[in-house]
Amino acid sequence: MNRINGIRSALGAVWMLGVGVALAVAPPADEGKARLSAGKSRFDKLCVSCHGAEGSGLAPGGSGASYGPRLAGRVELDEARIHDRIVHGKHGDKAMPPWGTVLEETEIGQLTTYVKWLAATPAGQQAHVPLAPFDLNDPARIDAGKRRFAKTCAGYCHGYEGVGGRAPDFKGRTDLPADLAYETIAKGRQGADVMPPWGHAFSNEQLWELVAYLQYLGKQQP
Repeated sequence: MNRINGIRSALGAVWMLGVGVALAVAPPADEGKARLSAGKSRFDKLCVSCHGAEGSGLAPGGSGASYGPRLAGRVELDEARIHDRIVHGKHGDKAMPPWGTVLEETEIGQLTTYVKWLAATPAGQQAHVPLAPFDLNDPARIDAGKRRFAKTCAGYCHGYEGVGGRAPDFKGRTDLPADLAYETIAKGRQGADVMPPWGHAFSNEQLWELVAYLQYLGKQQP
């Protein structure tokens, strides 16, 4: 009997260890941060062409007014009004398509959360705010980003642990803020150092895990 109890205890310990490892590898994202981050990601894909980056009301590149109105710093836009406009759209001047026939309610809720954040934040302060769905210093997220980096980024362009590749080293690099790293990974880059866009290959959380790893590398000695 003692032997059986010992085996059960050992198996229980192994099971608990497995649970601990699983949680360490994929901790849950903060719900509020996750909704806001997912909303921004969806906004950047669907809404920027009309409302401008960060809801600035400027066409891409800042060349002039965009088709849709400014959303940043619009404190009069409450949650119910934002949600209704996303669902039903708008006819007439500066028409907007009804996204309620395209998006799920969860996705509409994410967009609503982000637009509400834009509206509540003074214009000009939205840019360069890294809306990550979790703490970028979370060791488990950094480790997940490291493994993804090793599979998709290291071999051809960036080198092992971001050193010695065709692109500039990441170790000790302090000129790569989190928001810029995310945008570059998601949308890619043209020019001398061409980089493919990964925004459609990875989820929002997976992209931010890569950012977490790059931020970690930037704190290491080159």
